[in-house]
Amino acid sequence: MLGVDGGGAKTSARLLSVGPSGRLCLLGSGLAGGSNPLSVGWDAAQSAIGQAIAAATEQAGAAPDAAVLAIAGCASPSARERLDAWAQTQGFAPRLAVVPDTEPLLATVPAGESAIGLIAGTGTAALVRRTDGTTEVVGGWGYLIDDAGSGYAVGRDALRHVALRADRGEPADALTEALLLHAGVGSPPELKGALYGAADPRGWAARLAPMVLGLAASGDPIAIQIATENAAALAALARHTALRVGPDDRPRVRLAGGLAVGSPLYRSGVIEQLVAAGWAPSQVTLAGDAACACGQLAARLG
Repeated sequence: MLGVDGGGAKTSARLLSVGPSGRLCLLGSGLAGGSNPLSVGWDAAQSAIGQAIAAATEQAGAAPDAAVLAIAGCASPSARERLDAWAQTQGFAPRLAVVPDTEPLLATVPAGESAIGLIAGTGTAALVRRTDGTTEVVGGWGYLIDDAGSGYAVGRDALRHVALRADRGEPADALTEALLLHAGVGSPPELKGALYGAADPRGWAARLAPMVLGLAASGDPIAIQIATENAAALAALARHTALRVGPDDRPRVRLAGGLAVGSPLYRSGVIEQLVAAGWAPSQVTLAGDAACACGQLAARLG
């Protein structure tokens, strides 16, 4: 089975087999750039998916008999149909399905149990599954409407801070200096060229997030404020999502996405906010590898 998880910054592919006990065994992995077609364009997205799959199959030395592709930006039926039509022509697997990137989040949650999958990567979104098995996506509006709590939002907030200090004529602080160094420019005004000249400005801003969260972990007060405000926004998305189950329900939460997985500080901030809202700490855990979860979904394809 083949599982592919595509986001705004990277695309992961996993080729798996089912062992005697029914457990999945990893045969090969592949990694490529972002494959959200709304961010990088359809040609670049398809190229990244193909590269990741080719690397995984080459490493495994085998071809899959089923595949599930969970790609950001493909929540709408029209986008899924377009990507599915292309994928079918590539011969990735005899049985293949394209699903929204939220779909793998709850693949391992037992049937009959309500749960929330909360993604914090380049963008944000949540998936709720009720006890009757019905699901609903909450958030995921994209950066032009609302991507609060995302890597893009963290990077954008850092850029806003630098711009405001420059407009006020204030000297560079630690966050400003770190951002300029990261961007490879010498002054705040040069950031405009670096940002707007990038092939994917949204992704460029999102890639600032690890640097900002690293500064927060080292004690920088402005970076801490940015991290805290965005963690609160992500927790608010989880609270809004829980309302789809019931006004007082607190379903288990599975955290996913590069921001939640890659930064212990950010993850702790989100958990702290959720605990304050009524969740038990044990109810909030990291989701498993999304590409492997797609492999599990592929195993269920008829």
